[in-house]
Amino acid sequence: MAHTGYMIGIEGIDAAGKHTQSSLLESWLRKKGFETANLSFPDYDTPIGKEIRAFLSGERSYPKQVQHMLFAANRWEKVEQVEEFRKNNKVIIVNRYSESNIVYGVANGLRIQWLMTLEEGLPKPDLVLVLDAKPEGLRSRRPGPRDSYERNSRLQSRAQSLYRKLAPKFGWKLIDASRDVESVHRSIVGIVQNVMKPKRRVE
Repeated sequence: MAHTGYMIGIEGIDAAGKHTQSSLLESWLRKKGFETANLSFPDYDTPIGKEIRAFLSGERSYPKQVQHMLFAANRWEKVEQVEEFRKNNKVIIVNRYSESNIVYGVANGLRIQWLMTLEEGLPKPDLVLVLDAKPEGLRSRRPGPRDSYERNSRLQSRAQSLYRKLAPKFGWKLIDASRDVESVHRSIVGIVQNVMKPKRRVE
């Protein structure tokens, strides 16, 4: 069976382990013979990404609506690259994608339909995995300076609750991320095998 492009979104609140689990999943897929690509949003290297870094660090001040418009626009900057990866049959692992903007936007008091419109037309993940853990248990995972979203404990708590609430509606897979790294990785691999196997022959 010929491989076709596949996109996996890794979601969750800050310090839930997205970067670590994205890297572990990519390594596992490569060992299985898949070509992969790993993306992360916000992408701070783009023009809009630099503007996002500026407001997260406190150098700029924007209304919440503008902040979430910039988060969405940052993905639009990379849409051609994502489509090229898919056309070349790569498995794309994305650390944060449209789902983050929806969850954090609602947590910031914005309407979900408006937020979804910002993301309309972007390539959609075939599978979304949400690393679920309470923010109180994650603070020790990320020492050092944190941006304005990371420092906002109320925002993080609301976002975690919203990931749980919206997961059944959108078909996102919740994974207990309060466990050790290897246990979380095994859970992710199990889901990926079950979901991708009919399409990609993942054994």
